Amino acid sequence: MTPFNSTPIVWIAYANDAEAQSIMERIRDFSDPRLIDPVDLSEPDFLLSVGNHQSSWLLIDEDFSPLKPLQTIGRKASEAHEFFRCMLVGGTNIEDWPQGSIQMDTNTLSTTIIDRLRNESNVLRMMSSRVRHVRRLQNRS
Repeated sequence: MTPFNSTPIVWIAYANDAEAQSIMERIRDFSDPRLIDPVDLSEPDFLLSVGNHQSSWLLIDEDFSPLKPLQTIGRKASEAHEFFRCMLVGGTNIEDWPQGSIQMDTNTLSTTIIDRLRNESNVLRMMSSRVRHVRRLQNRS
């Protein structure tokens, strides 16, 4: 049995609670969605949950993307976990976020965001599985 959950965890930081709840409901079939409150952010808890999942995401809207605590936690999680990614929805400075972050236009439909999140999550799951398999083979010798 693997020590990691294969279902990706998706932390959602949206200023509009109704929109965040809607996205949570719609991504439950392929992920473990959770809300993150930038004001009451527990960095150790966040990093622990990211570390317990095979892959994980931080989905941020335009209103929360400029917040330094979210940028800092995104960078720390990205440095500590190779299969952690950030998805930014809206006009923000992508250079403030970890390398590999995905930026989507402000007017992107929620269906497009969810489809992209699902596809990227599948890619991360395959990459993670391959990397773990290669590492197991390397440890045999």
